[in-house]
Order: sequence, then C-alpha cells, then structure tokens
Amino acid sequence: MARFIVGHRLSKAIERAPWLERVLYRLDHAFFSFLLWLIRLLPVDLASRLGSALGARLGTRFRKNRSVLENFKIAFPQLDDDALAALSREAWSNAGAVFAEYAHLQEIRDSQSPKRLEIVDLYDLSTLHTLNKPAVFVAAHQANWELSAAAVTLNKLPLSAVYSPPTNPLLDVLMQRWRQHIDCGLIPREDSMRPLMKALSEGTSVGLIMDRRVDSGHPVSLFGHDKPTSLVAARLALKYDVPLIPVRVERIKGAYFRVTVCPQIERPPADDSDINRAAAMTESVHRLFEQWILERPGQWFPSKRLWPKSMYPRKTKAKAATE
Repeated sequence: MARFIVGHRLSKAIERAPWLERVLYRLDHAFFSFLLWLIRLLPVDLASRLGSALGARLGTRFRKNRSVLENFKIAFPQLDDDALAALSREAWSNAGAVFAEYAHLQEIRDSQSPKRLEIVDLYDLSTLHTLNKPAVFVAAHQANWELSAAAVTLNKLPLSAVYSPPTNPLLDVLMQRWRQHIDCGLIPREDSMRPLMKALSEGTSVGLIMDRRVDSGHPVSLFGHDKPTSLVAARLALKYDVPLIPVRVERIKGAYFRVTVCPQIERPPADDSDINRAAAMTESVHRLFEQWILERPGQWFPSKRLWPKSMYPRKTKAKAATE
C-alpha cells in the first residue's frame, strides 16, 4: 500500500513539516474507515465486483504498476507489451476485489449456503490434532491470500500468521480489526522470528506468505532466476520437526474460492547441512508457486521487486526523481 493515499504528492512538504505526516495518517485512516464501512453495507458479491472494477481501472495508474509489469515480464518473457498490460489489469482487478473483501471476510469464511470457501485437504489436517503437533503453512499472494489461513482455523487449529503492517499505524489497527475475522493471531513481519519460535514451541501453527523478495535471503530460483528468499519457513519446520505445508488459494468466480491444503514438502536427507536442506525445501515450494501462477497468472499480485536490481530496466534520473 502506498505511504499515503490522501495527499500522496506532499512528500517534500512532509520533510519540511513533519506534523503534516500525522495529519495525513489520520486522513488516510478516515478515508479507508469510511470506504470499508460503505463496502460492508453492500452484498458481498457486489462489493467484490465493485472492488474488481475499481482495481482494474485505477491500479494501472499507480506507481506500483511498474513493478507488476516488470515482474510479469521477467516471469513471462514470451508475452508482448499488450499481453503484459492485460495481465497487469487482471492482477489489479483481483487486488481490488481482495481489498473490498476485507469487509466481508467473516461472511466468506463462515458461509454455508451457498458455501463460498471450498477446502480441499490433500494433507489430512486431522493428523495434526491426533499428533498434537503444529505445522508451518506457506502461501503466495494469489487470489485472496488472506483466506489461506481460513483452511487452518476452520479445522480448529490455532494459527499465528505473519503479515506486513502498513506504514501508517492507524491503518494497521484498522486492517487488524478486519483480519480478526479469519480467527488467527497476527505477527508483524519485522522481528518476527522470536514470536514464530514461541508460537511453535507452544503448539500453535504459523503461516507465512513467502513469494516476496528478502534482501538478506538465500538465492532460490523462481521462473528460472535466483530470487533472494527467506528460508525461515523451512528452517522452522526442520528445527521443530513439524510439517511444511503449502496452501493454495484460487478465485473460482467472484467471491467464491477454493483453498487447497497441499501435501507436506519432503525433507532432504539429514546428512546435509540445515541451510542446504532448508534451501532445497524452499525450492520445492517455489516450484509449486510457479505451477500455480502459470495456471492462473492474473490472480498473482507481484507488486514489489522480486529479483535482483540488475534484472530490471535502469531508471533515468528524471524517472527516479518522480518515484
């Protein structure tokens, strides 16, 4: 999310008058609070369609669209500019629907007739109950990724999920209020290792979205190019001897979804180093991500740079000054 929606062109003024930042934080909070309240009044299908339409129309005008296009171009080098532009519109359409669906997360999660959330268990989650054991769940930014946790919590398994707080602390409180309907704990990504270890040691499963770049991470191939990637999920699974389980979310139609709990990632032999074993497990997760993205590319939202800077077009000084 951009640093500011209201007053996004005032960054230089903020440097001269820091108090203006607090004002803009409050304006953004008021804007999004009103918007989500308004969306909550709409039926879920209408809200999702409205968010989708606005995302498709407005998203390609955002600065972040540059990253979306460049990431798609690296992942799908065979596509021409028109196809890439169409794909980015589809991605923004999905992202707009995701935003609108925040106001209806509980309805989507708990709906029965019609059921909006189909859960396919390729890994039998009941075994975690039987063994009284947690797991490490991983997913990508696909479809409505917030629902990746729903398959776990609907199976009555305690879960703490890592998330990236917005810069605006007031928006963080607002979004947490809507995310609580997924019924899981939330761990801010910054300095998350200790809370993750504490959760697992207490028998609580953890969830991470792991298709983003982590500059201090290990190079792991994604679409044929090394991406700096966190090995935290795999290393935690190895350290606590728990399953590493990928979760796929698909948007079937409108606000109807399928969440597939996949078989656990196989562990390499114990005679190798933990780093190499964790890297191999993360490679396996990336192969799944590639397969899922290839099947539904427009439901992937790669809104931040994923690969090293050398793979991206150089910015001219004029462009860099405006970004």
